[in-house]
Amino acid sequence: MAVQVPRAPQRSARASEIVAESIRVQVARGELRPGDRFPTEDELMEIFGIARTTLREALRILEAEGLVTVLRGRHGGPRVTSPTVDHVAKAFALLLQLEGVTMSDIHQARELVEPTLAHTLAQTRTPQMLTELRAAVEAAEAAADADDGPAFLDAAAALHATIAEHGGNRSLGIFAQLLHEVAVRCHEASGRVATAEDRRRAVRYYRRLYKLVEAGDAAGAREHWRSRVAHAGEAGPTTGKEGDEPVDVFARPTELSGPGERTAAVRRR
Repeated sequence: MAVQVPRAPQRSARASEIVAESIRVQVARGELRPGDRFPTEDELMEIFGIARTTLREALRILEAEGLVTVLRGRHGGPRVTSPTVDHVAKAFALLLQLEGVTMSDIHQARELVEPTLAHTLAQTRTPQMLTELRAAVEAAEAAADADDGPAFLDAAAALHATIAEHGGNRSLGIFAQLLHEVAVRCHEASGRVATAEDRRRAVRYYRRLYKLVEAGDAAGAREHWRSRVAHAGEAGPTTGKEGDEPVDVFARPTELSGPGERTAAVRRR
């Protein structure tokens, strides 16, 4: 694996930022691929002409971005990784919350994006995609029958990932996954727990979607999934008599503290 030395920066920047940017560009261009191992620290220090502390700071920057993971142990060291939707969703959710975006805004965006993906899914269905979709539906049904909340969330995430991946537009697909992940995070942070009936109702929607996609009924799949997203929004934890609430993906301090622990709030001066 060849790691290139960065060009001289056009503006003042810390050495660690320059090194991180050089590696970031190589990953983005496919010159460094997920799974690639970096040379040893000593070799990287020689390549970039930097100190060990500067190198480790650069790797920490990339690790925070999901581009590098540092494995411990004899055969450890830094390796190239690819950011997951879950990783990117953390920053995306924080941005939405800081901008004061409301949950109704999130649900409206989902209603615009997800039905379009479902429409294309039915138009371009393939045996492989149908197998993936059926497996997600069956996993969701099994989890609902067992009243297993975590397993149901995993199955629902797999179903949405299948729709996003095979919906004919990767940009919209990734956006849809981010919106779905934000909605899930807000749901969890609110403390609301899905009921057994919630899960059974969702499974009915999933089964119907599969039948429509399998039959190639694109219009039916679009309208059905629009109904599903709309219902999910209406049943959300942040809509009610008090009006629409802003996105909030963080649990309350009492939920973050363990037994006997205290949390501290930073106050403005």
